[in-house]
Amino acid sequence: MRFIIRTDGSDVSVEHSDQQLSLMNKEATAVSATATEQRIDSADQLLRLYVATDRDASLYPALQQLRNYFLNDLDAIESPAEIYGLIHWLLGDHGIRTDGSSLEETADRLSDIDIAADSDQYTQVIFHLKDAIDRLYEMELDDI
Repeated sequence: MRFIIRTDGSDVSVEHSDQQLSLMNKEATAVSATATEQRIDSADQLLRLYVATDRDASLYPALQQLRNYFLNDLDAIESPAEIYGLIHWLLGDHGIRTDGSSLEETADRLSDIDIAADSDQYTQVIFHLKDAIDRLYEMELDDI
């Protein structure tokens, strides 16, 4: 996956494979002289940028959107550490603490909460957790 994040003042746009994705604020129709570009070629680069970005920065929602693209294609992720980083970032954004629990235990706990509350509040998070668990298992088998 390859993305370019363009920042021009408070306007942030993301490009993926020559297709403009409208993520935040106004869509940039032309790159101004003050625009900055950051290329994201891996989950590692995204995670490093995430760590260096304040949650209230105009760039942060675009980073979350990119995180979702990476989470939706975990086969493109190269290392377990990147998967764990993306998942723990997702959990943090939803106010979910693992408190030393495994990803499986966390998914089960969230599922129990949804069932008890008769809601689907955590359905998307549970999906990403289970997908990550499967991908981590595949990676483990590849290493054997």
